Amino acid sequence: MGRRFKDMQTEEQRFAASTAGVRVRQLQKAADAADQEAQRQQMTADIYGRDGRDYTDRPKAERAAREARKHGDRAGRLFDEAKRVAEAAAPKPRKRGWFR
Repeated sequence: MGRRFKDMQTEEQRFAASTAGVRVRQLQKAADAADQEAQRQQMTADIYGRDGRDYTDRPKAERAAREARKHGDRAGRLFDEAKRVAEAAAPKPRKRGWFR
């Protein structure tokens, strides 16, 4: 007997599965870059946000904190998307049946 239609993949599904590894690596690399930028901005906000120092600059600290949140949110979205792509590309385990 032939394969069942529900077991067959479309061309798009086969292409997505074959390129998923590259896509996951690209997303993880972009997420790492966004996370590093968020950490850099947070350090700027921490340094310029200190009270009682001669280099205290509240507007600069608030701007850096906003940028840190923006880049942190972007990194989280990219990590989630990479995880979702990796899970979608993983082969589904076959269900066990009585007559296989």
